[in-house]
Amino acid sequence: MAFGMFTAQQSPVAIDFGSSSVKLLQIGTGDKPPLIAAGEMPVPDSARNEPDKTFSFYEEWLPKIMRDAKVKGKRAVIAVPASQTFIQHMQINETEGVSRDELIKGQLQAQMGVAPSGVVVRSMEVCAVTRNNMAMKEMICFAITKDTVMRYVSLLKKCKLEVVGVHTDTLAMIRAFDHVHRRDDDTSVTTMYVDLGWGGTRVAITHGRQLMFSRYIPVGGKHFDQLIVTSLHCDIVAARSHRLTLQQSLMNPATNGKPAEVAGMPMLSAGVAKAGTIGRGTSAVAVDRRGAGTATSLQHAVNGRETSRSAGGLDLSELLDTVTDEISMCLRYHQGLFPQRKIDRAIFVGGESRQSWLCQHIVKVLRVPAQMGDPLARLDVSAAPATPGLTLGQPQPGWAVTCGLCNAPTDL
Repeated sequence: MAFGMFTAQQSPVAIDFGSSSVKLLQIGTGDKPPLIAAGEMPVPDSARNEPDKTFSFYEEWLPKIMRDAKVKGKRAVIAVPASQTFIQHMQINETEGVSRDELIKGQLQAQMGVAPSGVVVRSMEVCAVTRNNMAMKEMICFAITKDTVMRYVSLLKKCKLEVVGVHTDTLAMIRAFDHVHRRDDDTSVTTMYVDLGWGGTRVAITHGRQLMFSRYIPVGGKHFDQLIVTSLHCDIVAARSHRLTLQQSLMNPATNGKPAEVAGMPMLSAGVAKAGTIGRGTSAVAVDRRGAGTATSLQHAVNGRETSRSAGGLDLSELLDTVTDEISMCLRYHQGLFPQRKIDRAIFVGGESRQSWLCQHIVKVLRVPAQMGDPLARLDVSAAPATPGLTLGQPQPGWAVTCGLCNAPTDL
């Protein structure tokens, strides 16, 4: 492989195939990397739940958005969606003469119904555990069928791109915040990432940069939309539009109907001057260790608020309880592995975290200090070209996976 000025100055184009849109991003190098290219294209509702139609949409529109965003080069790093990735915590008893991957694939075969040769597996050790008086290793395993990987590789080949890295969106998401975990003592900070997407919700818990827990919860924005479709007898487009108008009616009346501080974004306390506002004596976790103040990507606090469980003729109780119950189970699982560690902060990312009432409800129930992640905030956009589909100058929590991919290894 040739190494030259071109590859040193910019990342491969990072492509996030999300459930509701496809995003691409290319950045430069340095502590404040310049934004070189960015663009987003929504996936039509008619294609979102049908893989063949979704790939046809990608094939037709990805070259166009690449041209409009003026992407440079032909190298690409991609994330396979969580809905197409099997994520499982498992305990293995290491056996002499049998590799760890073989043990994991043997367990996955029974759970996925796919031959070991048909999956790509990535695993990481979490900690030592004891089960039935037997010493074992707690592992997080990510498995993707080879057919799925090759379908994305073939798609991008048609778009004249060479895939040089394939990653899970969970690992890409947490990598977007590596810059706030640079010091050795950052390993003492326990962070829960909550990625609220249209198709589902990802939960990851890290100690510093190290992933210690991961789970995909198949409940997201589309399930609220479907509830509205059923209740109001409308189509999915009208349902989403209706859901986005519920912001004020779902907020605590104590807010007096005040508008969001950033138009169209969550009602968040921007520019936190003192990290003490995030509570529980965890002021250090929000501070950018390279200088004074709060890290630019974590400057929006999310305060817990009581939200109404009904609005616009809708009863949201079941879905709200499902989300908070599932996240609570994630916290309990982590605490079972690490009884001495509490969650220092939650970071909300994903497009649905724009729904401030949902974030605030989760924070209220879980009682954790929280912030909205804005991964694009650390980029230098002063000379940014046109960014079709992306509005700069606003918090963009939905771009965590794409940002993380820009720093991900090229492993193919």
